[in-house]
Amino acid sequence: MSVNSRVESGSRPILSARQVGVAAAFGGAALAVVLAGLTIPIPGTPVVTDPREIFTTIGASLTGPIGGIVIGILAGIAEPGIPLASLLAHIVGGIYNGFVYKNLSGRFRESKGKSLVLWVLQVIGYYVLFVVPLFALGVTLFYPDPANGTFFALLGVLEAGVIPELIFTTTVTTIIMAALPERYRRPLW
Repeated sequence: MSVNSRVESGSRPILSARQVGVAAAFGGAALAVVLAGLTIPIPGTPVVTDPREIFTTIGASLTGPIGGIVIGILAGIAEPGIPLASLLAHIVGGIYNGFVYKNLSGRFRESKGKSLVLWVLQVIGYYVLFVVPLFALGVTLFYPDPANGTFFALLGVLEAGVIPELIFTTTVTTIIMAALPERYRRPLW
């Protein structure tokens, strides 16, 4: 039995060089937002809101689930005070974006209008179904504090507090996706 590396064999690597570069760029931009302190605290919670999701949603969507993991790690690792909760939310959210975008963009590429509506639904789903609930779960599990209340109380406060960020991120990323030529909107995986 011969042992071949992935370079020598005919199988594809987990991430292409292009995916690594794009994931590093988008993840690095998200990390830079956090390190620069471009955050706004959500009152009554240990969670902040910031524009990093612009980079995490687009980057993970283009690079796929594995790229989404890389971006999620970079986006969440420096979260002030609650990095484990942020890592959980951003890594799983990155996986979600990678899978959902490829399945939606591949099926509706011929209609930019439909693909943009589906993009808006994807971003809303990212916030409502993944990032915010996983932040609440992570804070509840890893940083238990009676001041945060129960999981559902924290979830309610976070969902309400993140609405301006959701609207901002959805608007900005939709404009970006609408402006990108087709070849730059295609998933890289």
